[in-house]
Amino acid sequence: RTLPFPEYNRLFLHNLSIVWLAAWAPIISLIAVYDGKYNNINTAIGTFYISLTLGYTLAFLSEVAVTTIVRLGVFKIWEPDIFSLTSEVPTPILPWVLREKAYKPKRITLFVADFASSCIAAPIIEEVLKLKICQWTSKLPRNFKAVNVQKGKRKRSKKTVAQAVRSIDAPQVTNVNCYVVQMLAASLGLKLFDITRRILMYTKKSDEHKHFFAVARGVYPIHELCGTMTALLLARRDVLGIDLSIWKIVGPAIVIHGLANFRGMKPIFKWNASTPWSEMQIPPFKAGSDFSFTHLIPTSYAKIVWTTILLRVFGFCVKNYYLTGRQAMKRTTTYSGKLHAFEAKLHTDSFLKKAKKDQS
Repeated sequence: RTLPFPEYNRLFLHNLSIVWLAAWAPIISLIAVYDGKYNNINTAIGTFYISLTLGYTLAFLSEVAVTTIVRLGVFKIWEPDIFSLTSEVPTPILPWVLREKAYKPKRITLFVADFASSCIAAPIIEEVLKLKICQWTSKLPRNFKAVNVQKGKRKRSKKTVAQAVRSIDAPQVTNVNCYVVQMLAASLGLKLFDITRRILMYTKKSDEHKHFFAVARGVYPIHELCGTMTALLLARRDVLGIDLSIWKIVGPAIVIHGLANFRGMKPIFKWNASTPWSEMQIPPFKAGSDFSFTHLIPTSYAKIVWTTILLRVFGFCVKNYYLTGRQAMKRTTTYSGKLHAFEAKLHTDSFLKKAKKDQS
């Protein structure tokens, strides 16, 4: 603000160029998946825009509200003395001003509160919100719809069942590309707003390797992988007719997202962006530091395991993308007019897969 206008404009354009570096990887990933035959580009852009603006705002406000409730609940159990400060600070503000009030909670209290908010509540909010944005902004083609039916004699006991919305003779949906594209658009809206904000906060003179960390933020694929998993499971319900509840659809994405947050990735409500290497599990670069592979290998075991998990998730996405497409095609060719036989085959394949895992 105190710089002359030419210098201020130069630095402003420099920061924009750094942000543009972070956007390359997400844009390329979306273009690589996009198939114009099965998608409307305007709908995909609309999904991305709603996620970038309204979606991010809703996610941030929801996470702040839920985190406040979670922290107050944890403090009520492990740290009830904190509420003695309510005479000075309103209760909803209390969890956010403990440092200013020089109050130091126990380590177990801080760990439980942070774990519950960052690794459980925040992933649930972000992944469910991605799915809802996708459903709000686009009408995905489907062969089935989810219907809640009563389970047993209890009125409150219900289960989700896939009910056919197209007759056997009507044209059937046999491609799931639009599911993946729309969920990627919703995921990238949240991701690009978040990494843009963090990149623009990592601009001090003491902050090093700005360009590298900007590219790394764009490449780090947690949002893309989680969104793709949700899209494929949603397609299995709406295209193949497999009975899956909402929690079975978003559950795997919530687990991976929660693990990423546990490893260091920050949820949307956390504002700090001064240590990007911890968010992406990259060793910090320090000038003049002693580097040796004998020291690096023992400390990299956890990172290797985490990378292996991400590669397996990527393999799951690729495998199920083509598998779901083949199964949808079989449903309209080999099993045309034999819906019950197709459902029996899916259940048999699932049973044999579980039995093979149990034996191994």
